[in-house]
Amino acid sequence: MHLHGPGTSTFSSRGDNLPRPPESTAANLHSNAEEFVPRKTWWLCGLLFLATVLNYVDRQVLSLTAEKVIAEFSLTKEAFGEVISAFRYSYGAVQIAGGWLVDKYGPRVVYPLAVGLWSLAGILTASANSVRMLSGFRFLLGIGEAFNWPSALKVTHRLLPARDRPLANGIFNSGAAAGAMLAPVIVTATSVFLGWRAAFVVTGSLGSLWIVGWLWYTRKLSSQLGGSLFSLRDIFRVMVGIVCRRNFWMLAFAAILVNGVSFFLADWIPLYLKTERGLSFAAGNALSVVVYGSLEVGNITVGLFVKRLVTLGFSVRSARNCALFVSCVLMSSGTIVGLISSTFGAILCLVFVAIGVASFLVIYHTLVQDLEPSYVGTSSGLLGGLGNMTYGYLSPHIGRLSDLNETASMFLLIGLLPWLAFFAISRGMKTHTD
Repeated sequence: MHLHGPGTSTFSSRGDNLPRPPESTAANLHSNAEEFVPRKTWWLCGLLFLATVLNYVDRQVLSLTAEKVIAEFSLTKEAFGEVISAFRYSYGAVQIAGGWLVDKYGPRVVYPLAVGLWSLAGILTASANSVRMLSGFRFLLGIGEAFNWPSALKVTHRLLPARDRPLANGIFNSGAAAGAMLAPVIVTATSVFLGWRAAFVVTGSLGSLWIVGWLWYTRKLSSQLGGSLFSLRDIFRVMVGIVCRRNFWMLAFAAILVNGVSFFLADWIPLYLKTERGLSFAAGNALSVVVYGSLEVGNITVGLFVKRLVTLGFSVRSARNCALFVSCVLMSSGTIVGLISSTFGAILCLVFVAIGVASFLVIYHTLVQDLEPSYVGTSSGLLGGLGNMTYGYLSPHIGRLSDLNETASMFLLIGLLPWLAFFAISRGMKTHTD
């Protein structure tokens, strides 16, 4: 069985007869965690944060050097979108097929292997001398980076009770914003003095430090962060059981729409500021820090917001729903980004969009953990994979709109589509116990 705190909102349903991991490696951890969360666990969330920082630093190098890459390889923005697609397709495919690896072998083993792979892919990107090589190394990067969120979600689910997961998820998810903020500083300085290729080497080399820290800090957590003893023959049954749930597809709808907004900010905003708002290489990268820094605000404040509403008497379900509503209101400011002439005004709107999308995704990740607690890695992988595969398909079309100077329509969709995700999730939410 799995224990949840009072008022826990969950997308999980029992009675599907999915194979369960042994009690000692899953459910009992929650009953202990409900009473007291050791300080060491919160420090471990710091390591999850740092992994997510590296994850975003390594993927952001391409978007921050986009105009230099486009010039060197003589690409249109549509063709640049195809390079982005290479990353998203591999990222999505591995999430769909490989999320179960986190459940099977545990994050203590899978996580450092993944960080090592994506760090190597980043370093190798510096050697690309053709578009095919560039796309190939981005494809390899996507394979490694795909394991970050399933692994981190598995850790917080194993070690923390439901009431503390939104805050823990916000802490590690804020690494995306921190990485996006740090990357422009590293990439701009390195590119100016050593060239854009050196930026890939410098950022990719940082992963080795994290691997050493992870293996040392988790050396006594092998049982908590180990794998689950289920047969590989069961995995297809597990996946089918998960995707047959209506709530899975409600979350998938959100994964496609809201993750798409997040991916757009990460992949295109620096290039947008430099090519369509007329900013220099350094200025465009510097102002992108403002947008990405706003992600940090959303990641941290939404967890505190939910906890505060719960202390005021709201159920967990209602508190999460309020947070999602406010997030969509903030993202609605994206509708006017492409319609106003003021660069300052456009950046301000993008700041609100960033706060909104980060807040929404923290709650979304918490709901993913509730969908099938025994197989968080599998659920997360399936949902994240669908979102990334869909965005991979759309990336060249985003580039084409940019080539045609039609980005205003893209920003209009960014402001409106998240509301569809909100209504889908609101309908799917239900109270497990009250």
